[in-house]
Amino acid sequence: MDTLHRLLYRVSRLSVWLFGAGYLLIALATALDVALRNLFAMAVPGVYEYAGYVFAITTTWGFSFVLFERAHVRIDVAYQRFGTRLRAWADLLSLLAMALFVSVLTYRAWLTLDDTLLFGARARTSLQTPLWIPQSLWLAGLVFFLVCILFLLVYVALLLLRGRHDQIARVAGIPHATTQAEESAS
Repeated sequence: MDTLHRLLYRVSRLSVWLFGAGYLLIALATALDVALRNLFAMAVPGVYEYAGYVFAITTTWGFSFVLFERAHVRIDVAYQRFGTRLRAWADLLSLLAMALFVSVLTYRAWLTLDDTLLFGARARTSLQTPLWIPQSLWLAGLVFFLVCILFLLVYVALLLLRGRHDQIARVAGIPHATTQAEESAS
């Protein structure tokens, strides 16, 4: 399980670097577009359209990295007061809730892509971008995120059955609460 955890983490980290480069390219293209508009009354076609696609795609691929970094927002007022066993159960419950939500989101994204493919939808812009291209990459990011959540859900459940609460905290716990628990244990 640790090997699969490391592999999924590495893929998520690589995707952040890869798609993060997309943000950099969009920023450069936007700067070029602004400069050309102001200096020569010209524009770079499609910059804003592609910026939207890059944002949507990059966001979904970034979700998995944030999951592995344990940086998703959680309300932790009570969590800080829990013992390690109760925290482990709360971590499992939070992964389950996230899995349910992302499952519905991924299913709806699939339906969107399915309609796009059925009707051969294109962007209503001068570029006429076939929408299946950005939607496929967007959906792939959601699917990868869901796979990562389901993996962590199984991993945490197995660790819980083995009584490995300390390891659950390192894999799925809230980082600052985990640090506090480790400091108080030493």
